[in-house]
Amino acid sequence: MKAFPISSRCRIQTHPAKVASFALALAALAFSLSVVQPVQAAAWIPGNPMTVARTRNTMTLLPNGQVLVAGGVGSGIIRSSAELFDPATGTWTLTGAMATPRCYHTATLLPNGQVLVAGGFDDTLSPLASSELYDPAAGTWTAVSNPMSTARATHTATLLPNGQLLVTGGYNGDFYESSNNSYLAGAELYDPASRTWTTTGALNTARRFHTATLLSDGQVLVAGGRGNGAEYLAEVELYDPASGTWTATNALGNARAYHTATLLPNGQVLVVGGSDGTEILSGGLSSAELFDPATGTWTTTGSLNAGCFSSTAALLPNGQVLVTGGGRAMTGAPINLAELYDPTLGTWTTTSALNTARYRHTAILLPGGKVLAAGGYGVDGGDLSSTELCDLGNGKWTNTGALNVARYVHTASLLPNNQLLIAGGYTGSSYLPNAELYNPTTATWANANPMSIARANHTATLLPNGKVLIAGGFNGSGGSLTNVALYDPVAGTWMNSGSLNTGRERHTATLLPNGKVLVAGGFNGGNSAELYDPTTKGWTKTGSMTTNRISHTATLLPNGQVLVTGGNNGSTYLSSAELFDPVAGKWTATGPMANGRYVHTATLLPDGKVLVAGGETTAFSPLSSAELFDPSTGTWTSTGPLNMARFGHAAALLPNGKVLVAGGGFGNNKLTSSAELFDPASGTWLTAGTLSVARYNHTATLVSDGKVLIAGGYAGGTSSLASAELYDANSGVTNTAQPQIVTVTSPLNLGGSLVIAGSRFRGVSGGSCGNSQDSSADYPLVQLHRLDNDQTRFLLTTNWSTNSFASVPVWNFPAGPALATVFVNGIQSTSAVINISVPVPTSPALAGATSTNGAFQFGFTNSVGAWFGVLTTTNLALPLTNWTALGGVMEISPGQFQFTDLQATNNLKRFYRAFAP
Repeated sequence: MKAFPISSRCRIQTHPAKVASFALALAALAFSLSVVQPVQAAAWIPGNPMTVARTRNTMTLLPNGQVLVAGGVGSGIIRSSAELFDPATGTWTLTGAMATPRCYHTATLLPNGQVLVAGGFDDTLSPLASSELYDPAAGTWTAVSNPMSTARATHTATLLPNGQLLVTGGYNGDFYESSNNSYLAGAELYDPASRTWTTTGALNTARRFHTATLLSDGQVLVAGGRGNGAEYLAEVELYDPASGTWTATNALGNARAYHTATLLPNGQVLVVGGSDGTEILSGGLSSAELFDPATGTWTTTGSLNAGCFSSTAALLPNGQVLVTGGGRAMTGAPINLAELYDPTLGTWTTTSALNTARYRHTAILLPGGKVLAAGGYGVDGGDLSSTELCDLGNGKWTNTGALNVARYVHTASLLPNNQLLIAGGYTGSSYLPNAELYNPTTATWANANPMSIARANHTATLLPNGKVLIAGGFNGSGGSLTNVALYDPVAGTWMNSGSLNTGRERHTATLLPNGKVLVAGGFNGGNSAELYDPTTKGWTKTGSMTTNRISHTATLLPNGQVLVTGGNNGSTYLSSAELFDPVAGKWTATGPMANGRYVHTATLLPDGKVLVAGGETTAFSPLSSAELFDPSTGTWTSTGPLNMARFGHAAALLPNGKVLVAGGGFGNNKLTSSAELFDPASGTWLTAGTLSVARYNHTATLVSDGKVLIAGGYAGGTSSLASAELYDANSGVTNTAQPQIVTVTSPLNLGGSLVIAGSRFRGVSGGSCGNSQDSSADYPLVQLHRLDNDQTRFLLTTNWSTNSFASVPVWNFPAGPALATVFVNGIQSTSAVINISVPVPTSPALAGATSTNGAFQFGFTNSVGAWFGVLTTTNLALPLTNWTALGGVMEISPGQFQFTDLQATNNLKRFYRAFAP
């Protein structure tokens, strides 16, 4: 839990007791709506376009959370280009191009984290036997040395439980299908370990435009398609990987091709739509059927509201199936319809329509539950570059167990044992030494040992060793506190841990990547700052901020610097912002915000930018505006405004990358229970239901089950709240489909691999059909989410299976406590708290000195993730205190450091020394 939102949620009055003047009749004016409120239904939102128009391409979800789009046809050209979609930014960027242009190919994520693209038509309109591997780490393609035994396009590719890839059927005639006898029955297997293809048993019926679905028992169901003579097929057969043979099973009730097939959580297969070649006037099949592997039979189920072919189907986290777009058989005209299938009722309902009618497009479920649709054919028959996103999540609020003691201006910290520690605070009449623990499993609170000193307006920082550092605050007597307490969750005890050099309250505390804690500003603290060293338990002064600040925010940036924004200096609501450089121990001003802000929130987004939202700009004048800070440019840009102006609210980054804002004040004598969600991809806010009670100066903490716990708060007058409630962004997800973490690497040393063991990492096998439009997401994606600064990253993998995941070496991520979460089919596991160890630097030996155009460069090796700065002098006789600090050293690869001195051109002789701050 970040310390800064807690310390920023108190009023400008000197002490919390004076908050009573904020509202005398507040309770009567506060909003308080339903105890359970869903998020508003989301429509399709236009996304940024792809770099080029495409149809008949592939789309693959990568382990790092990005989406790879490869090949396809665009503007009459069969493309070799590939591009990446980043859900964190909503942007597309080109990546390495394939060696061969191709369309109607297949793309499959392999257990080693690479993507295999196989077959398709090339730019001479000839079928291909070649295949290529995409490496997400390098962004490059490598040809597989031996080809498939048969060139093919419009085939299927299905990843088997043993890690091999099964390719079935397809077509090896020319692109325009001048030969109706070139349909294939052959099947082959790709082995990622040997990178070789071998033939396996052939289908009983040659076919293309069919579907292939991996069943729960490991067999593969192939259904429908078109066969020799261009007939439409109802034939169905099953592949047994153990014997490598195919067995015919009961036929579809309706012959069809260009349909979708989706494995449901109950083990049945839903086949939807398509064409049977006879529905010229009706425009496509609306019928749907269910295959039951237990009986081998098909039964009809509810029909689509509009018949179509070449649509897409995505299995949602709640078990429903979303079908989007499609074409009409008579004209090929696309539709923009989107429909939801409910397996429990067997019925379809229309949902928000696509903004752009499309067919032969691709669609994929992202880790956070959104669906991305891209490309395809448009209404004019042209290829599309447009994309759109839809979020059909059902987030809601529910009450949970109440605190034993009502409080506000307290702190909340998620512990390594997944419990939540609440410490201190103010009741409206007295300051509290009390602490209590929340258990997410039982939804209950238990009293913990109290602190030796009562306090409110303090900070709480979870240290890499799992202990919680409580610093400063106020308890009604003796001024601002210098006392520091350390909570040991293993022993359940408190101990003193040195004293602040300056008593302070409403300050900020930030855990740095080197394990030290930066405390800055606050009432009585002025512009001063100091550092806590957990190894010595001592406090040392560091550089001072450029101005005094109270109730400001502090955010650790991915580059290791700390961004401080806004606050109050005793007379002015500040728009200024500044950066702390831990290497130099200095503060420098950066670009100012558009508005002065006080009691606002600041949240680090997955793309590295910082979202500042709401706050006061003058007394009781709430802001609805929000701004984004870009560390690469040091500038602020406006983003979508809040739906409701507010201050003293709470904010939390969700695992899906959205930011939840809840509660707060919106004027004198006015509190709100409203909540809303910021979507970084669109820069917009959606309403997110309401809290059961209006509250202010509460805490919001992401707990291990992915929910956000809102606890306590100010209720008006002299009243404080004991109530607590949970926001669940994944309401409706069944526990039976949730991936489970059993063991995880902790502590994790930077440079090491994060290894997770558990179950249901394969999820519902083959989230949709195995053809070229297949964009299943039934494999594990693992996210790291640092607890105190919200830095997140999805990890690339070297190996995954149904019960394990191993990442590439983890580096360039800040040390400290983090949540590890597994996503499968958009469903997130209960997270595990891991400790990313603070690296211990060794004495570096500088080497590889070069001089180019006046710039001097050198490098060295050291502990992965260690921090270094560089000092320089022209006189070795000077003491180190008189050397000049040049700045930090860049880690260019794990354990490899490099520094470039651009100022060397004006010095004939300079001496350098690297140091660890």
